[in-house]
Amino acid sequence: MTEPGLSEGLPSGTVSFLFTDIEGSTRLWDTQPSAMQAALARHDDILRKTIDDAEGYIFSTGGDGFAVVFSRAGNAVSAAVSAQRELAAEPWPEGVELRVRMGVNTGEVQERGGDYFGPPVNRAARLMGAANGGQIVVSGVTAALLDDSTGVELIDLGTVQLKGMVELVHAFGVDTPDADWAERPLVSTQTTAGNLPRPQTELVGDLADLQRRVSTLASARLVTLTGSGGVGKTRASIEIGWLVVDEFVDGVWMVELAPVADAEVVIAAVASTLAVQPQPGVPLPESVVDWFVGRRLLLIVDNCEHVLAPVIELVEAVGARCPTVTIVATSREPLGLPGEQVIRVPSLEPNFGVELFCDRARAANSSFAASADDLATIEAICARLDGIPLAIELAAARGRSLSPDEVLARLDDRFRLLRGSSRGGLERHQTLRATVTWSYQLLSSDDQLLFDRLSVFAGGFDLQAAERICAGDDVDEYDVIDLIGELVDKSMVIAERTGATTRYRLLETLRQYGEDRLDDRGEIAAVRDRHLAYYRELAGRVVPLWCTPDQLEADELCDREWDNFRAAHGWALARGDVGQAIEIIWGARMYAASRLRFEAQDWTTRTTQLADGEQMSDGRLLASGAFWAFFSGDFERSHELASACIDSELADDSVMALGQMMRLYGLMGSGRVDEAVAAVSEARELVARLVDPLDRFALLQALIDLLVGEADISADVAAHRAAAKELGGPTPLAEASRATGNLLLVSTDRRDLDEALAAFQESVVLADRSGAIQTGSWARLGVAMSLLYAGQDGFVAAVRETFRHARDARYGIAITSALEVCALHVASGQHLDATAILLGHLERQPPRFRELGKVRARSFEAVAGLANLDELRATGAGMSQSEAVDYTLDLLGSE
Repeated sequence: MTEPGLSEGLPSGTVSFLFTDIEGSTRLWDTQPSAMQAALARHDDILRKTIDDAEGYIFSTGGDGFAVVFSRAGNAVSAAVSAQRELAAEPWPEGVELRVRMGVNTGEVQERGGDYFGPPVNRAARLMGAANGGQIVVSGVTAALLDDSTGVELIDLGTVQLKGMVELVHAFGVDTPDADWAERPLVSTQTTAGNLPRPQTELVGDLADLQRRVSTLASARLVTLTGSGGVGKTRASIEIGWLVVDEFVDGVWMVELAPVADAEVVIAAVASTLAVQPQPGVPLPESVVDWFVGRRLLLIVDNCEHVLAPVIELVEAVGARCPTVTIVATSREPLGLPGEQVIRVPSLEPNFGVELFCDRARAANSSFAASADDLATIEAICARLDGIPLAIELAAARGRSLSPDEVLARLDDRFRLLRGSSRGGLERHQTLRATVTWSYQLLSSDDQLLFDRLSVFAGGFDLQAAERICAGDDVDEYDVIDLIGELVDKSMVIAERTGATTRYRLLETLRQYGEDRLDDRGEIAAVRDRHLAYYRELAGRVVPLWCTPDQLEADELCDREWDNFRAAHGWALARGDVGQAIEIIWGARMYAASRLRFEAQDWTTRTTQLADGEQMSDGRLLASGAFWAFFSGDFERSHELASACIDSELADDSVMALGQMMRLYGLMGSGRVDEAVAAVSEARELVARLVDPLDRFALLQALIDLLVGEADISADVAAHRAAAKELGGPTPLAEASRATGNLLLVSTDRRDLDEALAAFQESVVLADRSGAIQTGSWARLGVAMSLLYAGQDGFVAAVRETFRHARDARYGIAITSALEVCALHVASGQHLDATAILLGHLERQPPRFRELGKVRARSFEAVAGLANLDELRATGAGMSQSEAVDYTLDLLGSE
């Protein structure tokens, strides 16, 4: 084994790497510190001896792991096998049994000063991270180099998506007669909930060191990654998320605030990302905090610095109420909260800077190859750029037209001008801005103009949007594609392939620079006006597409463009253009409703606050307000706005259909069922003249929910299904199946109940396919009710699934309805005291639907003779909804 610090004679070129780490070492150190100290010493002795015997070189250690390089793949695998054999045979101290995970990869790298750099190094670390204790996982490249002399059998694990990797990796498990393969699935992909994006490029830096640093993240409450712009805070947070994803059973969630320009909409944007449902009478920030209660998750809040105040308030509130939530924030400055761990994201060390430059230079010019002299120059470039990754990438992008020597010379000239007569050097933020300015000034005038105009986009954009918004008399629409290509080549714009299309985006540091330049040109208002016009028009195309079998395409469009819809709506309000703001809200309504994107409620509220006179009577605004008021639990307000919509002179049949629908639901929600029934005739008259299948579908749905079990609605259900088939999308078809289930559910015929169960199950599948949250919750409740009414097994599992789904969405109406059904189930089991307690909680509000009213009445009949009924009801009345659910789940758990 070569001693660290000696470079002469070390393996170089194509070599193999072995990375090791002890599984669960943090827990062992916490519970058995003395025994762990002795065990670790023995572990180190075993590893060092087997590595030395196989002629390996330990080039890095940290925590409990080793990073080792070998000249031959066979030596690396032999060392790993020998180590696992001896570790398995070792008599460990009582209470401590060390299980070591190992990963091996082979590839061409650079050795500098006794350390190793290049993608193959980090891939070995990722293979190790995917292994379980006792396993050796090797890459396909390494496997291909092994011969019979190693004496191992390779188990083909197929291609796996390693956490944080862009590409799939072919992996193999190593099995030997005296070191058996441990049959446990690889820890390779995100299996929990969340929205953590996969990185578009591989991490450049010391991955093994980062893996060790984040090993205790799960026990932290608030960690803030700070650093100057362009240093890689966002990339680091994503990498951290992937490294610890399995520590958080409720997932890793990322809220990107860079596209949010207004501090007032931060909470709404967070709620929208997490699909938080506002609770009745509860301010939105409190509803967001309530969403976190009881969840074990990691929340990444990215790019906080321009909206610090609302972020600090939210983080402080989550920290106070949610001890199982860990928050990682990225900001150019700390949040300044008690208990905050501040980690400054460092610049790249010289060797990693060189690796990044060469990697990006090869991306810009496939023939790029760095000589020994070039490497010294590149190291000087990276030092000149303070190791800031974004600055290095911008400089490397010039590799197509400039040699490293020329890049360094031009940077020297640029920085000398900026420094002027100052005796000191440039601050890091000045270094980045100087590099961005230098890269910008090397662009052609057309490139510069397009780059500036692209800064109006929020989140990302496609080619068509860029052509429509950024072209003009001075930039031909047909030239935009070539200009964007040039900006991509120069790393000023990022291109991301998603399926069959390409999306583009600007890093936030570059976007802000371009926005400043656009403002200097005096064009910012004009280009934002074009952005507003384009996305208003695009929003207008969503509903027609949603009302086809291609509904999922409409949903995906809104997923992609939500940030731009938000920016366009915000600009409309800033301009005082209520009309265009309403058009965006109206266009996105079906997507927002099915996905419960409650940010649309915030848009509606803010637009209403700005509206005056005739605008206040716009039926679209009134109908939208009624819809969101209902789903927030404010049923009286929903009815009030829906009635105003119906009376409005500015309401066509489509608007009137939604108004009538929400009037019925508002009356049902507030317990005024008789008034709702009295409005049925007027609603049926409207259905008869409606041409649009979406309008018929929506209003018929409300009529079915109101009248099921009280009248013959088979014709309504048939017409509803016909409208759904005419629309063709999975969400309408899911609702149609649910309506069929509701019709059959009230039957006493067992065959009808079996068909109801099948209809609800079909609805669940379709709803989940389309991401229709509210439909999915109601369909799951229908499954549970079908099983209960038919006396079949499986009710408890079904209602638990209903609670899980509805609680995940914080869908309060569905949760309360599930409690109604559970009260009847508990009563049927003669748990009458528990039934009375649940009824005490439920009776604070009227039943939402007539069938649930009957369910509650049957439950009350069961407990009518209890002597202490009032006392038990009072106990339930004091429960919150969350407490009532926990109480119910405990009851069900005892069955």
